[in-house]
Amino acid sequence: MKHVAQAAGVSVMTVSLALRHAPSIPVATRERVLAAAEKLGYRRNPLVSVLMAGLRGRQRGGREAQVLAYAEGFPANATAQHIESLRRFREGAAAGAARHGFRLETFRMGGSGLSEARLERVLHARGIRGVVFAPVPRPGVILKQMWANHAVAALGFSIAMPALHRAVNHQIHSIRLALESLLALGYRRIGLVISRAHNERVEHRWLSSVLLTQHEHRATGAVFPLLLDDDLRAAPVRAWMRRERPEVVVTTEPQIAPLVGPSCHFAHLDLTAAAPGCAGIDQNGERVGAAAVDLVVEQLHANEFGRPQNPKTVLIEGRWVPGKTAPGPGHAAVKAH
Repeated sequence: MKHVAQAAGVSVMTVSLALRHAPSIPVATRERVLAAAEKLGYRRNPLVSVLMAGLRGRQRGGREAQVLAYAEGFPANATAQHIESLRRFREGAAAGAARHGFRLETFRMGGSGLSEARLERVLHARGIRGVVFAPVPRPGVILKQMWANHAVAALGFSIAMPALHRAVNHQIHSIRLALESLLALGYRRIGLVISRAHNERVEHRWLSSVLLTQHEHRATGAVFPLLLDDDLRAAPVRAWMRRERPEVVVTTEPQIAPLVGPSCHFAHLDLTAAAPGCAGIDQNGERVGAAAVDLVVEQLHANEFGRPQNPKTVLIEGRWVPGKTAPGPGHAAVKAH
């Protein structure tokens, strides 16, 4: 580092700060230091960098520097399905934080909770620099604060702007896995019931994957009738089922299960403990939550704060879970609840 400082005409401390992209170093100075380091072939030891990041955090904020914030915005009266999915995200994030030596603390937003501006002020005052934003009820949410002093990541796609690092289930693969698994069981008329709002929440990944699967199986005789609507009350859903006569229904919506008749089978695209014995996709919510924490910790170690210039998305694969609600054509299914 001393040689880099001499080549760039700055102090060793300035080199250290520039290599960590500290905001106190002017851009021109940082670029000069980085160019000198590149020319000399200087590379930071990543293990030392991680150790020093932890030491700096403890010195800067004491125990609070070892806390990561987990911001939740779903109302307390959400459906059992949503509550269970959110629990899996939160528990995975807590386990991921503990693995990195942090403690996860949950902060409520919206409704009776904190506003976004108030949350940022509270975290800044307490010296908490890492934040994971859990999914929020409606799609297309725009954060208004800059979050310039925090390392931030989001779970899912419901926070649309700014473009953040995020961790999500690989929904395109998940629904394809569900459809291919049902085809392998012998089903040939696989109905899909998806709300427009839910499809928008995942940036249309459900629909994209369904259309691709339809295209690939156009010569096999398999049919994939689709109900994509926000009106998924009993009457229109049952009318669609009478018209399309699916052998099995795949859905993202928990309220559809009771509407499926005794002759039709059922699979869910986001299995939780709220639906024991149901066939469908386990989206590995705990791993998604842990991956979001990894993204935040990675930024903390690199001393990177604020909105990222090149956001990245970590995709976590789901897995197919056989269940009694979809045993295959010709077999009696246990009714989903």
